[in-house]
Amino acid sequence: MVFLANRANLDKRTLLGRLHNQLRTQVPAADSPIEQVWYHTSSGNKVGVRAALSPSGFLGQSYPIDTVELQVSFDFPATAEHDYYAIQWIESERDLLIGWHQDETHPDLGPCHFQIDHRDETIQRATATFRDEHPLNVFDQRLDDLVVLLNALEWTDGQPSVPDEAIR
Repeated sequence: MVFLANRANLDKRTLLGRLHNQLRTQVPAADSPIEQVWYHTSSGNKVGVRAALSPSGFLGQSYPIDTVELQVSFDFPATAEHDYYAIQWIESERDLLIGWHQDETHPDLGPCHFQIDHRDETIQRATATFRDEHPLNVFDQRLDDLVVLLNALEWTDGQPSVPDEAIR
């Protein structure tokens, strides 16, 4: 048994299993925005969890598209001082990605950054709150943050952005 309160004892496979189960148990519920859940794999290994969502159900209000994909991955590099993760909202229909990356990229923005990609181009990137809590808590907090971001999402001349004050 792996004790998840301690990062030293946490492994990616166990965490991804818990995330998958947490999301999958919501699929059969009539009022759940989660439509389908699956593992993302690479070379036969689990590297993330993905879920098809109803954005209107997730936000509790109308939304311009019917289905989005939530992509979640965590990593625990032995040489890093903190956990890495990517939590992303993907709208294939509008070629839009909104999410957080807590990793070694973009050191000028600190250990965590927020990013919007649109049409395969990064439109916005900003420093985001560093989260060093238990990964399941980080996941729950980022889902709450995602609601705030999506409600603040603006489109100007066909380009998406969110105001800096909405970025957490």
